[in-house]
Amino acid sequence: MAYVCICHFFFVILQPKQKFNQISHDHMATPQKKKRVLVTFVEAGFGHITTANSIATAIEALQDPNIEVIRKYTFKDDPKLRKIEKSFVRDVKWANTFPWHNYIQMAATHIGGIHNSLPFVVSLLYRRASEIYLKQLEEIRPDIIIDTHYLTSFLATMYRDTIDPHVKVVTYDPDNDVHNWWNIRVDKFIVNCRLAFHDALEHDFTRKQLMIVPFVTRKEIMEVTEDKSFYRAKYDLQQDRFTVMVAAGGYGKSGMNRVVDALMLAKHPITVIAICGTNKRLYKRLERLKKHVAPRIDLRPYEFVDKVYELNRAADVFITKGGPNAMLDSALMGVPIGVFYCASPIEYHSMHLFTSILNCGRFFKRSARILRWVNECVANPSILDIYREAAQEVRDAGNGAVQIAQFIQTYE
Repeated sequence: MAYVCICHFFFVILQPKQKFNQISHDHMATPQKKKRVLVTFVEAGFGHITTANSIATAIEALQDPNIEVIRKYTFKDDPKLRKIEKSFVRDVKWANTFPWHNYIQMAATHIGGIHNSLPFVVSLLYRRASEIYLKQLEEIRPDIIIDTHYLTSFLATMYRDTIDPHVKVVTYDPDNDVHNWWNIRVDKFIVNCRLAFHDALEHDFTRKQLMIVPFVTRKEIMEVTEDKSFYRAKYDLQQDRFTVMVAAGGYGKSGMNRVVDALMLAKHPITVIAICGTNKRLYKRLERLKKHVAPRIDLRPYEFVDKVYELNRAADVFITKGGPNAMLDSALMGVPIGVFYCASPIEYHSMHLFTSILNCGRFFKRSARILRWVNECVANPSILDIYREAAQEVRDAGNGAVQIAQFIQTYE
């Protein structure tokens, strides 16, 4: 109890001072030619960027002359803000390497009460940066702010409460659950599954605040019509070989090298597509390895690939960590999923959703089990049919970005 009181004391005295004048009601009452919709981007793993981009693209696709979409990497314009973003990237890489890292962080969000810990952290560590961020929003003067990250969402409500009370703050949660740092004071909180919806209610969001849509994905993915053979030809992959794609987010961590090494022992000739992302050390190692395992194993390392979903489409199975966007992309491409690592409670819940509930794949605790599964699939590919059927149901649900865009079009 004493610790909670101390946290509350610091939270109160360290709140950023309201140095900004609220935008006057008269100013806001002036008719504007276009509704300014700000979509914020921040790198904290690539899933936040992907979903923000998908939503912005869907709004632009409406071609509504009354809407102006503003895409903004809001943490890029100032050294203090860039420092925060770098800390996000560092935390993601740590979590992808050491499984206990994010679990400890998530447990710490309970300290001082689930709705007090983030304001306390912002006031204690990001006080000056938050003032810079609010100034940035004031220069843009949006009518609606759309966020896909908990910190940008929190700062957007600070902007609304201290500068412009007429702005609407809309947050899309790209995860499949709701953790303690999602801000319950937003105007609209959008989730992508029933599990997250009930999670949000338990975190004190109201039904009026909540909106549920299908999974948000890129327009390009939903427009893919070419089959496996087309993309194998495009990327010069062998048509008649069982093909496994392995990835572990944009940073190529999470023990991905261990999984690739296990697949080199496959009983049958296979193709292994390894997406190393920004992990140059892993890419160089696999480049050296591929000549030693050929021709039985056709190892194809790639660095960061913009249209990685095309390589996903070319595969028979996708082996990955529990990142919600990676699993979603694979399901939408009709490719069964094998999950080998969960970097956080968020990823564990996402893995549980896609494997145990949606039945799009399986979870493996050991690399040896992955190898055994691949060997079984090569010998009998029909065992993957049940996962492909489940993936088709996910695709048939449509793109949630389109529903969000339609909502924004009429939201005042």
